[in-house]
Amino acid sequence: MKKPHVSALAALVAISLSACGSLVSQAPSDGEVFIYATTEVPRHLNPAVQSGLATATPGAQLFASPVRFDDSYEPIPYLAESWDVSEDGETVTLHLVEGALFHDGQPITADDVKFSLNVVKNEHPFGRSLYGPVESVDTPDPHTVIINLSRPHPALMIAMSPPFLPVLPEHVYGVDDTVADHPQNSRDVVGSGPYKLADYQQGQRITLEKFDDFFISNSATPETLIIETLPDENTMALALETGEIHMMVTFEPTLIERLRGIDGVTVAEAGYEALGPINWLEFNTKNEVLDDKRVRQAIAYAIDTDYLIEQMHKGVSQEAPGPIHPSSPYFFKEIKRYERDLEKAEELLDQAGYPESPDGTRFRLTLDWTSAGGVGDLAEIIKANLAEVGIIVTTRSQDFPTWATRVSNYEYDMTMDNVWNWGDPVVGVERTYRCDNIVEGVVWSNMSQYCNPEVDSLFEAAASATDEGQRADRYQQVQEVLVDDLPVYWIESLAFRNTYRDDVRNAPNGIFGVMSPMLETTVGE
Repeated sequence: MKKPHVSALAALVAISLSACGSLVSQAPSDGEVFIYATTEVPRHLNPAVQSGLATATPGAQLFASPVRFDDSYEPIPYLAESWDVSEDGETVTLHLVEGALFHDGQPITADDVKFSLNVVKNEHPFGRSLYGPVESVDTPDPHTVIINLSRPHPALMIAMSPPFLPVLPEHVYGVDDTVADHPQNSRDVVGSGPYKLADYQQGQRITLEKFDDFFISNSATPETLIIETLPDENTMALALETGEIHMMVTFEPTLIERLRGIDGVTVAEAGYEALGPINWLEFNTKNEVLDDKRVRQAIAYAIDTDYLIEQMHKGVSQEAPGPIHPSSPYFFKEIKRYERDLEKAEELLDQAGYPESPDGTRFRLTLDWTSAGGVGDLAEIIKANLAEVGIIVTTRSQDFPTWATRVSNYEYDMTMDNVWNWGDPVVGVERTYRCDNIVEGVVWSNMSQYCNPEVDSLFEAAASATDEGQRADRYQQVQEVLVDDLPVYWIESLAFRNTYRDDVRNAPNGIFGVMSPMLETTVGE
């Protein structure tokens, strides 16, 4: 098996970038170094105050969380060796492991967990969704955390998993008013996880070294974990094919198909279910044309979703007929589908008062998309589909900052987007549709300005239901209402896939993928 080595990797990227210097500081020997490549560049390394794959990947290695999750969406012990939930669901008590240490040798205590939870609640973009019902946290002793809730909060366990609750040392991060701007978010990081920061060269590489005093045995874990930043996914794929790196992740369908045909490379068949990424077409429901749900439904009937999935994306993606990702336990399989039907689309447009003009045109709309989202191909097909029913679309591509400013301030008609469910509808779904989350200027809030009190009420009931059957029933009703109102037309669910050399063992193929601690991942026979 060909092992990664520095000179070839440096040469590879030198070709891609014209000039960039050496990417790894030393040639990895068998089993000692694990190289994971990405195109993502984190703003910093502290997921307590930053969402997204770029920060959560190194963050899950640098920081431990109270719980982890297995492949069945069940919480398993991590820093919390056990927990109790009161009969009324309004008190959750964590019992922490003893002997866990921060990277500076200081003990991890209940006060650190309390501090970290409050940081996330106050400073994380999803803080309100994650910890809104938390009224107070008590720490009666160094290994007991009592979380007091205003109502039952079934999403609390997901909220305490690696992407959302890194346990920070209060003695380091509690010295400033806020953590978001703390200098040790990117350098001299004092973590609680299985790896400690050795070096961070932003935009190039993050070098992590195994923390030998971690409270879980990690004797087989590679001594060094390197997260390389490469310029694009094709460069990553070539580096993987030639053995320059050990692993990468992609959701690009044609690339996944190519990688499946390479000897010595494995494309995982599962993983990242909790991300729940969906490509969708979002409508500005305050637009004078799009405020009629019959128009939105007509647009859905006109789009050839089967072509987009089967032909353009090679069947690697799958349909996403509603707001909850098909991998979620709350996905309603019998949800209404908008199978392509041009006659139905035209009938709805006529009913809405938009007959064809003599030249076949009904009205014009603009479709915005960002080049950072990889949805330009979808936008052009949708443009062609809608022209068949007399809707003339102008597509408008822009960089991410421009797009985010435009759509979050409602200066758009329709937009392509890729949004994640984040493990539980409380965290990643309801933010798009609740009336109280219409927040001008905030991207990935309720940017369609959709408001339906019935939907809000159903979300609230589901969020506090302690019985899983009741939760599922409420979310079924949410999906049925939203699919009829259609503030968003959900097109396809993407398949994030870890892809790795065949000598990688126990790749992080869980529901959060690389946003989980790589405690079992090894390299070598």
